[in-house]
Amino acid sequence: MYWGIGAHGRKKKLTTPQSVIITVFGVSRNTISIWKKKDSTMQYWLEHLQDIFNYPKIDSIKFNNNSSQFDIDDIKEVFGKETKVKIRNTGCHAFNQMILQNFLLVKKLNIMPSNFPNSKILKRILMQNFDHLDIDSELQGTTTMTLDELLLINSRKSYIGFLRISAKQINKFIKLWQKGSNPCMEHLYIVNLRSEDSDKDIVMKGIKHDVIPDNQTRMFKNVGFTDTSLVTGGIDIHRMDGTKATIQIKKGLMVFTVQMYVWLDHCVV
Repeated sequence: MYWGIGAHGRKKKLTTPQSVIITVFGVSRNTISIWKKKDSTMQYWLEHLQDIFNYPKIDSIKFNNNSSQFDIDDIKEVFGKETKVKIRNTGCHAFNQMILQNFLLVKKLNIMPSNFPNSKILKRILMQNFDHLDIDSELQGTTTMTLDELLLINSRKSYIGFLRISAKQINKFIKLWQKGSNPCMEHLYIVNLRSEDSDKDIVMKGIKHDVIPDNQTRMFKNVGFTDTSLVTGGIDIHRMDGTKATIQIKKGLMVFTVQMYVWLDHCVV
């Protein structure tokens, strides 16, 4: 959904829109409509559309180019009930901080390293207990994160795109998880730029494990998600408390991916 703001480009306040462009996404094609009612507020349009489609929720809100022109308090007042926030290239680090402060309690957060000064993701963001923390799934740049910062992640499901981390550090991370680190983690997906040490043997060195045949499949489900994941084969390991996890390692031409599924009771389908 895109909110048309008229020819004069209203700034700061979410003023009455001149028109609203509605896109309904279909299986074979999308339908685009332009509705005009110049005396209707943003709040009216939102509630009107929710009534039409019988869908009272706001699944997500995306902050993109020029978002920083608008008053964050207005945005929060009108659209403050969503469960997922996506921050892209707003062009303003200060505004990004305001987004994070005003939408602190969302369940799912989608960010990029470039949203932060010096591309350093705030530790308090890593430590927050999101259902899903998505760091650059669109692979717009590289993510720099130390092992200590990786150990701070407290989300149930995490995706980290183009992470600059060695296979040896991933090996240390897994060993520390076995000792009790990252207790909330259910699913971790790392896309790593391939390097000389991008090797499965280095990742698993010194870790007792069982190799699962590729023809064996299991169903996995994260908290807060309706869809299930099919886990094929992999490498099973155990934490000191007996919790099982499956690690999948794949090497491509340019990237080296590591996924880790933690089989908590509510994740087993």
